[in-house]
Amino acid sequence: MRPEYPFIVVALFLLLSGCTQPNEQMTQDKAVALVKEHMQVQYPGSTTDVFNVASQDGSWKMTSKVIYGANTPCPDLSIVVYEYPKFGFVPRDQNNITQDCQLLGCKDIPVCKITMPEEAIIASHKLNNVSEVDSFVNNFGYSNVRVDAAFYDNYFEPKTNSTYPSVWVVRWSSLNADYLIKLILNQSGGKVIDKFIE
Repeated sequence: MRPEYPFIVVALFLLLSGCTQPNEQMTQDKAVALVKEHMQVQYPGSTTDVFNVASQDGSWKMTSKVIYGANTPCPDLSIVVYEYPKFGFVPRDQNNITQDCQLLGCKDIPVCKITMPEEAIIASHKLNNVSEVDSFVNNFGYSNVRVDAAFYDNYFEPKTNSTYPSVWVVRWSSLNADYLIKLILNQSGGKVIDKFIE
């Protein structure tokens, strides 16, 4: 027997023995973990997250976020949809939601519904003329500013003793500042309805 034949026989045996194993069930946790791992490689330097998972035709349909510049004044957000394992790591759909400090989903829509934190962050200063935000960025520098946004069905503000329904609360802060700016935006239209320096 020639020297390379034993290697070929062993490789063929291992390949065929793997094929005779029963197919392992792809669980939701395993599918999500594999897609998250893939996204870290596919989108280097971004923040990624799978935020919706549903069973679909023997696969898992996963809706995920890819964010470049998370928590900056101008985050770029894309929504990427996978069906794993049916289509592997090939996205079934990809939509850019924000890019270059623009709300792409709101172009030519006078009253746009703000549904993602990254949209609220951009809306807080691009759809509104808030001089305090402009001064904050100028004083502390774009790269030193952190912006966080959270949605509330009902937000109680103790300073005004008011409850605001369906709003985004956007906080502008910096490690170099001894105060922060809090903006309350309506979800429908993204307009600032109140602001506070804290």
